[in-house]
Amino acid sequence: MVKRAFIGIFGCLLVLSLGPAAVYFAFNDNLPDLDELERFQPKRVSKVFSADGQHLKNFLEEDREILFYEEIPQAMKDALISIEDRRFYDHWGIDLRRIFGSVWANVLSVNLTAQGASTLTQQLARNLFVKVGRYRSTATVGDVKATFARKIREQITAVNIERLYTKQEILTMYLNTVSFGHNRYGLKSAAGFYFGKEVNQLSVEECALLAGLLKAPTTYSPLRSRERARERRNIVLDSMVKTGRLSRAAYNTLKRTPVAISQNRRAETYGMAPYFIEEYLRQQLEKEFGQGLYQDGLNIYTTIDSRLQRIAEKVLVSELAEVQKRVDDYLAGQRGPRPDSAIVQGAMVVMDPHDGHILAMVGGRDFDESKFNRATQALRQPGSAFKPFIYTAAIDNGLFPVDVRDDNAITPITEPDGKIWKPENYDREFKGPMTLRQGLKESRNMIAIRLAMEIGPDRVQRYAQQMGITTPIAAVPSIGLGTSAVHLLDLVAAYCVFANRGIYHEPMGIKKVLGEEGNALLEPPGSSREALPQAVAVIMTDMLHSVVAEPGGTAYQKAQELGFKVAAAGKTGTTDSYADAWFVGFTPHLVAGVWVGMDDQALSLWPRQSGAVAALPMWLKFMQEVYHTVDLYRREADEGFEYPDDLVVRMPVCQDSHKLATRYCPRQQDELFIKGGALPEICPQHSRGGTPGRRQRF
Repeated sequence: MVKRAFIGIFGCLLVLSLGPAAVYFAFNDNLPDLDELERFQPKRVSKVFSADGQHLKNFLEEDREILFYEEIPQAMKDALISIEDRRFYDHWGIDLRRIFGSVWANVLSVNLTAQGASTLTQQLARNLFVKVGRYRSTATVGDVKATFARKIREQITAVNIERLYTKQEILTMYLNTVSFGHNRYGLKSAAGFYFGKEVNQLSVEECALLAGLLKAPTTYSPLRSRERARERRNIVLDSMVKTGRLSRAAYNTLKRTPVAISQNRRAETYGMAPYFIEEYLRQQLEKEFGQGLYQDGLNIYTTIDSRLQRIAEKVLVSELAEVQKRVDDYLAGQRGPRPDSAIVQGAMVVMDPHDGHILAMVGGRDFDESKFNRATQALRQPGSAFKPFIYTAAIDNGLFPVDVRDDNAITPITEPDGKIWKPENYDREFKGPMTLRQGLKESRNMIAIRLAMEIGPDRVQRYAQQMGITTPIAAVPSIGLGTSAVHLLDLVAAYCVFANRGIYHEPMGIKKVLGEEGNALLEPPGSSREALPQAVAVIMTDMLHSVVAEPGGTAYQKAQELGFKVAAAGKTGTTDSYADAWFVGFTPHLVAGVWVGMDDQALSLWPRQSGAVAALPMWLKFMQEVYHTVDLYRREADEGFEYPDDLVVRMPVCQDSHKLATRYCPRQQDELFIKGGALPEICPQHSRGGTPGRRQRF
């Protein structure tokens, strides 16, 4: 940003030093067609498609109509000119006085972006350059030169606009094309969206608020923060006083007026995958294409599989209704008022672990009621769904699934913030010594905590980050219980590492974007890395398979009740007071994660709605329907997890000593080990043996 401001100021100074004629002949190529300023119709619709060819959505400029100069309220003209370009009626496209004033002010403040120097006409010219190419500034010399050249062309275009159009026409075209945020381009669209009014009905303070949005529509949107919007509006009102366009008495009255939003509630239909399209995909595309997303007739091919998306949406709504009924029944029996915010919400993300493609995303129970995407925006504690990172670190640093740790009480722990923490198990019971496999399968907190402290919380933190968790993770003893909040999408992407034999793929929602002529405008290459050794990922997959497939596993009973037969692995998660319920799991072909809870994190699901009760059934029913009804997966329903013999080896283990079995051990069971790696000692109870050395990775 600093570089951009410097380039703009330097460019203007160069114009003065070299002379207008020399600069014009040097940079007059590749200028935009000024007729574009008046071409509002017809609109070219950008279309969004699923990976399986279904038309999901059209992106177009909603509700924008042509505004004429006579329709613009005087208060809007006054507010816009006061805050954006006070010398608009006096300059010729470039305001030299403002440039020098900005340079001097920025030098004094040691901040090259403290004040800008672009006029309204330059901003209008900048909008035209979406057609020619995006404005970029990077660290390379070539890109800096290109950015500098574009800035000069932008200024030449501003001068040409001033030559061809009157000030009234320029102001009108500006207010017809500028973005007011939330995909609202033009004053008419913004007036209806924010206030439910026609332009001629806007009050002075409403005009000031809209003018204030232009600096940063997202930051100052009253839908995001009414306080920030009010502060920015009052800055605009104060500017109107300073330019003589508003009396001080009127300002003193208006500045105390609260921000009142009355949106136009005209029905808007959202088709399939609205949380993915509106709150995930659209944001990425707007950053990449700007206003061109709504004007250039793009064909956008996503990674969403409409068949999986349809099932995910149906199952989530159905299962949330069941959880809501249990919560309502519980509250009906309690004394006191029912909290208005006791509305159960949920989210689901489905990914292909082999390429990182997002196949389905549901961010809430009803997009019309709430557009907050709980799959990508909500930060929630994952509870025991975080435990696999501890066990991964253990296996990768020389421990074995058959190593034994004690599920017993732990001395209260003093956290770094001074709080005393007394760990407990979910069932408030202790079961004594058990293997790591059993500890993970039954989700024993004491085993996870002991393991985390033994390995080191900082090491567990590094594994979580390497596998795809992007949010801050506190390296404290409670790390194993998922006390640091995460995004559902991150957690699902991290579990993909297990299913994909150690390779992490950054989540992708866009396959390609084609222009109107079929030319490729965007083909994200994807990003991947080795997060784990393959053998470690295979062993962790097998341990997580025990959670679903073996008696005692936290997901076993529900899977049996539903007759779930597909090979699956995963982990339940429940936080204190049942505020969050999770299940993240995978088959050989798909990884999916489910979160259930309430937006108000002070509320809980109350009647012991654990991850196994509130989230797991949704996951199981989704996978069951996918493997029964979608041809691609129905053909693969009988496939199990692979255990390549060049990576892992199965060896018998004595169930009494949990060491390598001899032929004299009466009770034996096979266990997985890394081929060529260290092994446990020979069972000392039934034979003699040595203890091979163990390795460490970090």
